[in-house]
Amino acid sequence: MNSFLVALSPVKNTIITEADCSIKIHEAFNKIFPKMGINDFRVSSFFGYFFENVFIVDKEKNYKIMITIKKTEYFSSVIQKLFRKALNKEIIFIGENEFKIKGIISNDKIWTGYYNLEEILKKDFDELTSNLKIKIVTPVIEEKSNKFIFEFDKIFCEILKNFSEYCNENFNWINNRKNFLVKKEKYYIKEIKRNKKIKNSYLGEIEIKIIEEQYKNLIYAIFIFAKFYGIGKFSNYGFGQIIIKL
Repeated sequence: MNSFLVALSPVKNTIITEADCSIKIHEAFNKIFPKMGINDFRVSSFFGYFFENVFIVDKEKNYKIMITIKKTEYFSSVIQKLFRKALNKEIIFIGENEFKIKGIISNDKIWTGYYNLEEILKKDFDELTSNLKIKIVTPVIEEKSNKFIFEFDKIFCEILKNFSEYCNENFNWINNRKNFLVKKEKYYIKEIKRNKKIKNSYLGEIEIKIIEEQYKNLIYAIFIFAKFYGIGKFSNYGFGQIIIKL
């Protein structure tokens, strides 16, 4: 998986009134790259505006979004096509609003990078920290109910489910408190509007300490995976984004 930022500038001053702006962004890039399936990549909303239903974008400014290509084989062609569109000053429609690409950023330490599972598993585990600080920066929503998720176990199960599907192997056995210690978990309820309905979601902070050295690389790899993949069913649209402080 590869993540990078795209800087967009509106053709004119525009009022964004889309409640689900990130869905429109995802649809726009899906039209640009029709060979990719809707689950082959994920996008963020405009940085700084995730919780805004109505906001103004200024034609004199650039607005960043993050794109993660889940299937590495698409990455090169995606970057090349975006560069061509930027050079040719082509218009990109997000909903009914017109934007131009002003830059592609791949050197941001927090938001960009690549995920290589084999590379992480082969690292000397002494190079990896045993303490991870995880921050959920965009909301996680339960698809089947509006109940608020209070506990780490449920979050980790969701991450493991996606990680197991990604690897085509069942890793549920790693979910054992003998392998790691949850030192801190704190969550915040956030009401958001989706499909004209108010739903509960959560943000939060988690600190864990990896206890079993033999599993350090794997546990580390699982959480780095979640940073790129996101958490929850709506992660393709920028939900469930985490950042990790090592």
